[in-house]
Parts: sequence; structure tokens; C-alpha cells
Amino acid sequence: MGLRMPTFSPDTMAIILPLSILFAASLLFGVGLVWARFRDRQMQVCLQLERSAQAILDQIEPWAGSQAAAWEWYQTYPIAPLGGQTAEQLVAQGRTHEVMVYLAHIRQGGYA
Repeated sequence: MGLRMPTFSPDTMAIILPLSILFAASLLFGVGLVWARFRDRQMQVCLQLERSAQAILDQIEPWAGSQAAAWEWYQTYPIAPLGGQTAEQLVAQGRTHEVMVYLAHIRQGGYA
């Protein structure tokens, strides 16, 4: 026994088909909106991370000697008072302010 498809009258099909198309279009539009919001949020997060990193690099560069050396410090130097994590790791965790406070402490003659 095979699967039997229901049959609809032409009048019923004239109603169902446009409604199906409208439903599919609405669904696709909704998915597109969700994706756009997700993409925009991800871009905002990336931009915030870039701004935070640049603010830290701007403070480090004068005593590091170059942008490359500052970047190296940012990525590899474990900051003991902040749990031994690098500035890059701390920024990724949303702890940029703590890194900035640490750098201000160092700038004022505090111990690293």
C-alpha cells in the first residue's frame, strides 16, 4: 500500500499556494533578520575588542619601544596580579579596565 497524496480542488489550491509562498517568504525574511542581528552584534564585539587592544597598545608602546614589541607583550606577558593571564586573554574576558588600572599603577611607579 503506497502513500496517497491528498487532492485539492483548483479553488483550494488557488488559496493554499499563495499562502504557502507567503509563509516561506516570511520564514526566510525572519531568518535573515536573526542572522543580520547576530552578525551586527559580532561586529560590535570585534570592534570593541580592537578598540580595547589599541588603547592598551598605545599605553605600552612608549616603554616597549615599538608597536611590534608592544603587541608581543600584549599577547605573551603573563600579568601576575591579574591571575597570570596575558592582556589579550583579559581583554577577551571583558577585563580591559583591570588591565588599564594595572598599567596606570605601573606608570605611577608601582611594582609589576
